[in-house]
Amino acid sequence: MSELQTRVLRGKRVLVTRTREQAGVLSEYLRAADAIPVELPVIRIVPPADWQPLDQALQTLSRGGAYDWLIFTSANGVKMVLERLRALGLELEILRATRIAAIGPATAATLTANGLPVALVPPEFIAESVAEALRDEAEQRGATLAGQRVLLARAAEARQVLVDRLAQAGALVEVVVAYQTLPVAQDDARGQEIIALLRAQLLDIITFTSSSTVHHFMHWLSESAPDIAVLLANAGKQAARPLIACIGPVTAQTARDYGLEVSVEAREFTTAGLVEALITYEETRS
Repeated sequence: MSELQTRVLRGKRVLVTRTREQAGVLSEYLRAADAIPVELPVIRIVPPADWQPLDQALQTLSRGGAYDWLIFTSANGVKMVLERLRALGLELEILRATRIAAIGPATAATLTANGLPVALVPPEFIAESVAEALRDEAEQRGATLAGQRVLLARAAEARQVLVDRLAQAGALVEVVVAYQTLPVAQDDARGQEIIALLRAQLLDIITFTSSSTVHHFMHWLSESAPDIAVLLANAGKQAARPLIACIGPVTAQTARDYGLEVSVEAREFTTAGLVEALITYEETRS
């Protein structure tokens, strides 16, 4: 990272809204750029309301039942599936019996770190690109997705687009919920500290790394400080406002749906890509 890159974010307070467990990675990137991360986890990852669908799928794999593809759409999904595998007393080997697709590099890295080979990572790290990449891979083999069995392990709140695209291509999609994303009950002191920073216009940047972070941040703010929520939702009309930065187009669209003006949208949909996008944006303004 060059001195110029470090300088453009130096001293800027950046709100990090990821889960408590994942916030540290983004915060490290921000500190490396001389920014000041301010962590306010607004979401938490919890088990699904019902383990049965996932358990049945894992038991099917353990009995030699075949899926052509196992798709993970987040690192959280990987972690929860592996935890459930251990809880059931099943071997990791059963997941190696099928080809695994990961939505992006962070998900792929979590898989490989646990000894699971990744057969496919799409060029763009969004659900639509996963479906296209699977279709292209099949075509390269002179085949189609029609009739292929796909196991999709995802969040309860995930968009339906990947399921729809795969089904349209003729794939037989089995969806299992691996986890839920729920709001974090904010500590009064911490929440008031963030609100005070917003009121004093001392937060320079707000980052969102998923649609869930947008939903739960705006819901919390609407309940805790509705006047600030209204100001953010009309950001384009305000002279001074925090810059809104999103990890990718899906998250950015969710933010816009809340009336937020998104100034930075990462081209590489990763935490590192988000910080690089912030640096590039600030360089153009310096």
